[in-house]
Amino acid sequence: MSAQEIRITSSDVDALDGVSEFERELVKQINDEVMDPHIPVSIVEMGMIYDVRYDGGHVTVDMTFPCMGCPAYQMIQDDIEECLLELEGVEDVSIEIVWDPVWSKDRLDEDVQQKMQESGTSV
Repeated sequence: MSAQEIRITSSDVDALDGVSEFERELVKQINDEVMDPHIPVSIVEMGMIYDVRYDGGHVTVDMTFPCMGCPAYQMIQDDIEECLLELEGVEDVSIEIVWDPVWSKDRLDEDVQQKMQESGTSV
C-alpha cells in the first residue's frame, strides 16, 4: 500500500488493492485515535499517512507533515505508536518521516475541507 500513489483516507482504505485486512485495521486505528492537534480532523484525513506496512509483529508507518519544524512532530509520532501497540499482534512500530511527495492541501478531500472551515481554519 502506498499513498504516494494512492491517497489513503478513512473512507477508501477498504477499497485499496494489495492491502491486508490487518493493514486496513492499522490505518483505521490511526484514523480513529490520532487527531491533528491543531484542527478537528485525524492525521489520516489530513493525508499525512503515506504508507502502512505490517510484517510479523512489526509495523512501519511512512508519514509526512504539512510543514517542517512542526512542534507537534514527536507528540503525533508517540500517539501513532501508542495507538498501534494497543492492537493484538503489534510488537513494535517504526515511523519514517518522508518529504516526497511534499504535503499540500490537495491531499484534503471536500469533507475534510468542510470540517476545517467549520472549525475556523482556512483552506
